[in-house]
Amino acid sequence: MPISIEFQIAGLIFTTILFVAFFKKVKWDSTQNRIYKAILIITLVELALDIASVYTINHRDSMPLLNNFLSKAYIVAMNGFIYAIDIYTISCATNRKLPPILKTLKFGLLSVLSAMIVAITILTCVSRLYYSGYGRQIYSYGAPSDITYMFSTFSVMMVIFVLLLNARHMKMSKVFSILSFCVMEGIIAIVQMFNKELLLVGFGTSVTVFIMYFTVENPDAQTINRLAQANKRARDLIRFYSTTPINKKSLETANPVANIFSDVCVLVLEVVDFAKFANRMGIERLSRYLSSLFEKIESASDSFSVEKIRSFGGYYSAVSGIPEQGSMSASEMIHFAIEILSILKKTNTQNGMNLQLRIGVASGPVVAELVGNQNFISNAWGNPIALAEMLQNTCSPNCIHVSESVYAQLGELYAFEALPEKDYEGMGKLKTWQLEGGGMNN
Repeated sequence: MPISIEFQIAGLIFTTILFVAFFKKVKWDSTQNRIYKAILIITLVELALDIASVYTINHRDSMPLLNNFLSKAYIVAMNGFIYAIDIYTISCATNRKLPPILKTLKFGLLSVLSAMIVAITILTCVSRLYYSGYGRQIYSYGAPSDITYMFSTFSVMMVIFVLLLNARHMKMSKVFSILSFCVMEGIIAIVQMFNKELLLVGFGTSVTVFIMYFTVENPDAQTINRLAQANKRARDLIRFYSTTPINKKSLETANPVANIFSDVCVLVLEVVDFAKFANRMGIERLSRYLSSLFEKIESASDSFSVEKIRSFGGYYSAVSGIPEQGSMSASEMIHFAIEILSILKKTNTQNGMNLQLRIGVASGPVVAELVGNQNFISNAWGNPIALAEMLQNTCSPNCIHVSESVYAQLGELYAFEALPEKDYEGMGKLKTWQLEGGGMNN
């Protein structure tokens, strides 16, 4: 081949196949997936411009303007890829458990990166680019290339910095995929330092997005993983009830073990105007809708160390801090409640609905019946459950109503609104707080 574009062509083929596979299937709707879409598109554009610029550099005497445009456009696309990876890294590091100072740092990094990419694009367009060699020995150099190398180095350092601060809040699959960018950038920099004519940058970006797809963004892998978790829970239940022959007597004589848990958090939610929606939609259609909604809520609960107590009709209750008690139970439950409202909003939008929920959250000692080695909750009772039910009954639609004990633990982290004291049956006058839509203090 008269010009050195084998690596770019291979990368273009890989990325095109990946592009088709990704956009052909139903995708998990997440911030990272939306950024990954942009990364895929930028990578395709970058590889196409890389191949075109290699050709025009070999014919730069006859097409100087076109060559200069394509070469600089390729550099701009490369910087766009690096910028998108940086944004992806910051989005993966975003977690509701992060302290406020790290959330402030996140917005600071986003602002700095956005200002840098604008300045770099302008400098690339106005600075002169030089070319060396013909045939298989070509490469470009000058201020635009130097700026790209510096931006790439800065990005690798920033990515490592973000990972060091947030790795314990991130899944290892995300950490691995992001580190692949750092490794590829390092390998390419070293190899091209001594072999400028190899032109490995475009191929390196295609390998990076390839790794990201199979470790983080593959929608099939996400689905299979959730299905595997559900199957595991089902197998555990079957294993418990299979310790004796499965018949009516064995089910009736299985004895739950009751324990007192002193520091747990309870959530109770109910659909607003359930009867009205049932009359208007029909109970079968509403049941299908709520079944889908509660399935999504139940799937999300695994990420927040929350266990369902029971659900029926438009009612759902869950607990955090059983069987493993800890000071994070209230925080986990509030995160879960905020996620429920987010799931509701998306589900309403997808189905053209306007369903609303009331959510009550309380904490304190609870008696719970656990069955089997896996400690499944068969029943639970106590003042926090009763109070959470009362709180959701008096809550504004799509808001989170919390008890004084929950507020005492989380009041400095969230923007709660104090509500007037109210007399709750059997509990006297209580102070309560409301979190509208879920917002954190700055």
